[in-house]
Amino acid sequence: MREQALLEKAIGRTGRLIAVEPFGHGSIARFTIDDGEWAGEWFVDTSRLPVAVETGFVVRAGDGAPVARIWKHPLDPRLPALRTAVDPERLARISAAAGSSGAIEARVLAYRPGRRAVVRITQHGVHLFVKVVRPAEAEDLVAIHEACRSVGVPAPEVVHWSPSGVVVVRDAIGTPGPVTAATMPADDVVDAVDALRERLLTVRTRRIARASVATRVDWHLARLGDALPDRVGDVRALAPVILADARRVGPPRVIHGDLHIGQLFFHGSAVSSVIDVDTAGLGDPADDSAAFVGHATASAVRNDVAGRAADAELLQDLADAAEERWLHTAHSRALAALHLLGHGIRAAERSPEAAGLLLDRALEVTGLRPRR
Repeated sequence: MREQALLEKAIGRTGRLIAVEPFGHGSIARFTIDDGEWAGEWFVDTSRLPVAVETGFVVRAGDGAPVARIWKHPLDPRLPALRTAVDPERLARISAAAGSSGAIEARVLAYRPGRRAVVRITQHGVHLFVKVVRPAEAEDLVAIHEACRSVGVPAPEVVHWSPSGVVVVRDAIGTPGPVTAATMPADDVVDAVDALRERLLTVRTRRIARASVATRVDWHLARLGDALPDRVGDVRALAPVILADARRVGPPRVIHGDLHIGQLFFHGSAVSSVIDVDTAGLGDPADDSAAFVGHATASAVRNDVAGRAADAELLQDLADAAEERWLHTAHSRALAALHLLGHGIRAAERSPEAAGLLLDRALEVTGLRPRR
């Protein structure tokens, strides 16, 4: 793999590949090195997109142009505030300056290199969530939280933000979606999500939602084909179907941008909090439908492969209810297939079986294979 060769050129170690995400005209690959002086998480960025300050190694072409940037977590050159957000000692000094004292625990909950991170900080049993973004995006992130809350979309309250690329929000209110889904009928969960989506349509914003998976069709197909070489024929069969139907139909509307049950909290039968509205804005409503179905299906597959049959059945019931409600067009089914391929790519390194099952689901949702 090219990224491994670049990492070895920079530090003399190759590491274990964890994930690859498209970025710019290239990608960012994540590697883990378990021991020795280079132990930790490393990232190889082949996008060639510029950065304000170099924070790692730069591999250059003969003309001096950067071919790749290589850094160790948390020194992401596009997220300069990440280093502080994951350092309990630095956080404690900031807290002390604000008049609070005591140990602080920092835990990274999500990280998309070059784009954003979510860090949970805990002090005296109280959780706050630090959103680390590119510095130019912080004010815009505050604005979308406020725009959502102003029309009753229950996004978390922003308690602090900084132009360095930090937005701090309060904890979500209610019972986590996956817990609720285990006790509430699947159709009732989908009803609650439908009500939330209708409320999102009233948000006043010109912000653009996270880019649709439809912008990366070729990347998804190529990556899954590489990950499952014995299934290349099935991947190729999907290509013309997805390419024909993935483009948005109709005007953009306000969407969440990464809608799935893990983003939702419930009180009774209603959604009481929706997190990660960082991705919200004007986009394709079918992307939210497809993301919800894809995530629920992928979670069901992972649980099934792990031997947790009861959990798998609950999640598949939720995926089926959402599919029946929302995937009525070739367009929405093509997007759902793309989301399933994305989950398959992420699963392939640890579980080729799960990746193969997700490819099967993509074939089924597009009608290329009968539903089992």
